[in-house]
Amino acid sequence: MDQKFPYEDELLQMKAGEEEVLFLKGRAFLVSPATDEDIERIGKGFYCMD
Repeated sequence: MDQKFPYEDELLQMKAGEEEVLFLKGRAFLVSPATDEDIERIGKGFYCMD
């Protein structure tokens, strides 16, 4: 099964430093490409080894 993550193409086109607001069921989420520092600071999430 080869389903894409919703908005995958748009997210993958984002450049470092760009931000978008994603609204889901009345809540707003800030979305931006993560840096290595962001991943280390947050310390949780999902890693995909392609």
